[in-house]
Amino acid sequence: MAKLEILLLVLYALSQATACFQLISPSKWGAAPANCSAPLKSTLAEYVIIIHTAGTECNTRAECSRETRNVQDYHMATKGWCDIGYSFLIGEDGYVYEGRGWRSEGAHTYGYNDLSLGIAFIGTFTERSPNEAAWRALKCLLHFSVKIGYLDPDYLLVAHSDISNLISPGEPIRREIAKWPHYKHH
Repeated sequence: MAKLEILLLVLYALSQATACFQLISPSKWGAAPANCSAPLKSTLAEYVIIIHTAGTECNTRAECSRETRNVQDYHMATKGWCDIGYSFLIGEDGYVYEGRGWRSEGAHTYGYNDLSLGIAFIGTFTERSPNEAAWRALKCLLHFSVKIGYLDPDYLLVAHSDISNLISPGEPIRREIAKWPHYKHH
């Protein structure tokens, strides 16, 4: 009976999330098979690290799926990683593309990979901020991640550039997330 209750709770939560954002699974964006096994620490993720992919922006599901595959190809073939480095990617089509997801350790930010969700906006955002659809998807993903129990309610939101010597996620994104209540400049 407990398993049925848990399943119903998960299905209910997922149905509530889809009203706010749509999650595109790796099989739906055409992912190559991953070879990862490292889980996040047994505690809830404490950080959300906002990144940009530093590639081409996308505005349709087809374009964003292609760009997500390109990122995965680069991470696996060039960097030698077991999969795409990010937990999730967000396109300007308003969809959330699942990378390693909630439970697997990422490869996005040295020293934080096992205790954070790395969320990358698809594109280069050094001159402009992502559109409203992408921001709405991020807000919904974070809310859902807390609600379903994958993200600590007191998580800290940081820009990749706050903890790494990089320009990612770009100054327009960093300025925007600095206004959010969970933002923490390191």
